[in-house]
Amino acid sequence: MRPRLFISTSVAAGFLATLALPGQALAGPSVPSSTPMKAADTPTADATGAPTVGDTPTPPDGQGPVILSKPVPGLPWAAAAPFDYTNDRANLRVSARSSGKGATVTSLTVRFYPLDAPADAAPVLTVTDFEYVDAGVWRATNPVVLPAFGAYRVALDVRDDHGFDVTLPAGGTVDYQQVVHFSQYTQSVPSDFDFDHRTVTVHGALTLTDPGTGQVSPFSGATVSVGGSGSDPSKATTDADGTFTTSFDAIGAIQTFGEYEPGREDSWTHTHAYAYLSQPDLPASEPTRIRFTSPPDINVPAGGTATVTGVVERKVGDAWLPAPRTFFELSGPQTGSDWISSGFSDDQGAFSTLISQAGSYQVRDEATDFLQQSPAEGVRVHIPQPGAQFTSLSISQDATGQGLVAGHLTLGQAGPPPAGTTVQVQYSADGKTWRHAATTTVGRQGLGKDEFLCDVRQGSNANGYWRVSFLGNRDWLPVTGKAVHLLRTPTRITGGRLSTTHASRNQKLAFSGSLQQSSTGTWHAYGHATVRLWFQPTGSKTWHLMSTATTDAHGQYSLSAKDTSTGTWYVAYQSPDTHHLNSTSVHTRVDVK
Repeated sequence: MRPRLFISTSVAAGFLATLALPGQALAGPSVPSSTPMKAADTPTADATGAPTVGDTPTPPDGQGPVILSKPVPGLPWAAAAPFDYTNDRANLRVSARSSGKGATVTSLTVRFYPLDAPADAAPVLTVTDFEYVDAGVWRATNPVVLPAFGAYRVALDVRDDHGFDVTLPAGGTVDYQQVVHFSQYTQSVPSDFDFDHRTVTVHGALTLTDPGTGQVSPFSGATVSVGGSGSDPSKATTDADGTFTTSFDAIGAIQTFGEYEPGREDSWTHTHAYAYLSQPDLPASEPTRIRFTSPPDINVPAGGTATVTGVVERKVGDAWLPAPRTFFELSGPQTGSDWISSGFSDDQGAFSTLISQAGSYQVRDEATDFLQQSPAEGVRVHIPQPGAQFTSLSISQDATGQGLVAGHLTLGQAGPPPAGTTVQVQYSADGKTWRHAATTTVGRQGLGKDEFLCDVRQGSNANGYWRVSFLGNRDWLPVTGKAVHLLRTPTRITGGRLSTTHASRNQKLAFSGSLQQSSTGTWHAYGHATVRLWFQPTGSKTWHLMSTATTDAHGQYSLSAKDTSTGTWYVAYQSPDTHHLNSTSVHTRVDVK
């Protein structure tokens, strides 16, 4: 394919803002007059905004034209616009500027060469007869007639009254084309034009006009696109006499159009052509609805995709009928909550769409002039997602052996979990084998919406490994918190019994025994620890500290106190640190006479 350089009408218009041009006509049968119009009648270059960069170059004074490949401040310049085929003739316009500083253009010459012509070839046409139009634009006095249709290289010469003579050998290309017209264009619309009767038939014909001779002939073998607003265009090929007939299904109020657009090769030799017809009258639009054929709640495994299916229906009289080939829209997390066109229903009105992100979605059809937009119908898609996490997790044990598990469960950006969400508390003796120990509800009464709290104990204490686990739900994948090892050394008090359970008032009672601590299942003396003797009178709810002692190196203790009334006695060890568990002796009731 041959290379091409287009000079568009927008490019030509661009010169109007930069070219400084006189308001004169170039007259004469072959060469424009070299005598400029008077300054009083012609605006100067500066008055029309010509660029003035530095001093104006010295006139060449007989040294011949200056050859330019790009604009130079202080020198003339010109460019030819694409042919204007008004009245089916090839009309030539040129934008030109002078050298500036009061100079005026005195002559223009445009030469045409086939694109594949050698560099020293003679031009096939030279145009020198121009008249000034307006705003720096010059028009050839006569339409251009070239020897063949196709693309031509344009060379331009421009001279002004300051003696500057500029040649532009590569002024772009222009296309010399046959002018294509729709000579016929009619449409046939059903008398009961509605959703069920909307096939529009179009008949037309294309002609070719030779801009040099004005001869008109049928345009056979041309591809024509025919359609209506929003509808898929139909294509037809013209017959030997240039005629064509085709049809398409309208989607509503239409302005039927016909278009001939030249192919890549034909674009050098044929113009575009367009035709339009008025819109037909329309009946009242029909109500529509979305009816899902898939469940309103869809559960999908993690990483899966949900297929939402349904039918677009329209109401005709009292009956709901399918609405085939109707666009539908989807809104939800996957669409950024915007309404996005997701396809169209099939010939039975059925549709389906894939959803790979969990959340609530809505579906509706798009309104047309035949159909009203349906109310939005909702569907919920459940696909377990990562993002559940425990925060502010605390697992601890107090000196009584009671464990406390507390924390917060959040579900990604969704925030607090739904009401009734539970967390499992799990126990392991070795940190490897786990079993369920308790279940607690997140956000129960008195707690925050994402908060949980649970007391735990394994046997008589919470020694061992503890962790919490969210087992997941339809929307969130499971998550397990970090395991915490709780360990306090168990203690026990031996002895602490009295030889009698009956005593006289103010009788001195003595308690003795030993305090022990467990290490790997074996009990050892716990020396130099504090033990206390407690008493609760019968009928009272208050315990009174009666005596305190420190165990010896063998863990032995000895405590005594006066018995003033009937009540209950026991010896206790209360851990002063976080390393031991509390313990108590047996409780003994002593009656006082």
